[in-house]
Amino acid sequence: MLEQTAEVIHTASDGVWVQAVEPSGCGTCGGQGCSSRRIAELFQRKPRNFLVDCDLPLTPGDRVVIGIAHGSVLKSAMRAYGLPLGLMLAGALLAQAIQPGDGAALAGMLIGGVVGWFLARGGRTARPVVLRREDRISFQVMKGQS
Repeated sequence: MLEQTAEVIHTASDGVWVQAVEPSGCGTCGGQGCSSRRIAELFQRKPRNFLVDCDLPLTPGDRVVIGIAHGSVLKSAMRAYGLPLGLMLAGALLAQAIQPGDGAALAGMLIGGVVGWFLARGGRTARPVVLRREDRISFQVMKGQS
């Protein structure tokens, strides 16, 4: 199961809305921020909120660990990208076999792509679930102590 720490934004009847909590860094620079992180922050988009399934009583501001099954990310990517791309290729090849020429191949590709897009949008995606609350106790290891 893939896990990520998130903060509860607000609760809903069918789950909770969360926002992913980004780590402060890899730890190599002591949390000061290296040039790679600063460059990445230039292209960072505004935070997105996600609806996740939850059985726990939570309030806004709670930190939780959310998880999603290993195979569901690959399945979603194949449905969103692989299905339309495969149908575009199949449409182009089929149209080329029926009517040789670039125009027919282009028309078959467009028809296959549109059909693939509609089929990809029709499926249900697996939503992440709240696994547990994040421990409020943080352990800090001070330099020279163990």
